[in-house]
Amino acid sequence: MREQLKALLELQNADAKVREIEKIIAGLPSKLDPVRRDLDKLEALLGAERAKLKDTETWRKDHLSAIERENDHLKNAKNKLSASKNGKEFNAANREVDHKRKSITDREAELKKISEAAVNSAAQLEARSKDVEALREQLLGNQAALVEETANMQEKLAAAVVARDAARNGVEPSWRKTYDALSAKRGYAVAPVVKGTCQGCHMALPPQLNNILARLESIETCPRCSRLVYRQEFVDAPAAVAPTDAAPTA
Repeated sequence: MREQLKALLELQNADAKVREIEKIIAGLPSKLDPVRRDLDKLEALLGAERAKLKDTETWRKDHLSAIERENDHLKNAKNKLSASKNGKEFNAANREVDHKRKSITDREAELKKISEAAVNSAAQLEARSKDVEALREQLLGNQAALVEETANMQEKLAAAVVARDAARNGVEPSWRKTYDALSAKRGYAVAPVVKGTCQGCHMALPPQLNNILARLESIETCPRCSRLVYRQEFVDAPAAVAPTDAAPTA
């Protein structure tokens, strides 16, 4: 039974290796998530700044048009002032000229502020565009590296599967069936016994069972979790480490 137990342990180790590589491969795409999230945020900011710059440009054009209209009105007011025939008409035309001049001055001051804001927005937009482009290039580079890493892990997985299949062939069919059933139910099938305690469920084994395991004449099961158990100190082979966070052990 010693050799069969060794074969079961080899299979369990091979199974664990396959699962480990499969888990790594499944998690590889998520490596790109942080860069993707940063890129989405920057692109959203870039879109908002483009919209802001477009609005600013629209306001600037509106103010330019308004100033042109005010200049036309000022010209008409000056014509009225020149054509005034009495003091009343002169005063009215003069007030209109002053009003138009003030309106033009106010609009020009506002236009200056809008133009300065447009220049700042354009500068921010250019800087943000460079940031987005740099992050896109980084994402492309990460994707290329991920493709290569995935290919390497797939090669390792293929080799691990071959090793697992070879290990399965080394286990007798009856024990292989038991092993598969326990693995499906408990997460792993074979657990070491350390100081009389099953490391699968942490239950202290009956002394008689512990003594039977010492003789290595048979493969026994834990009374509580039903895993195949063995005394590690009596097995001349590297033992599979039983994870404590596997399937429920009750």
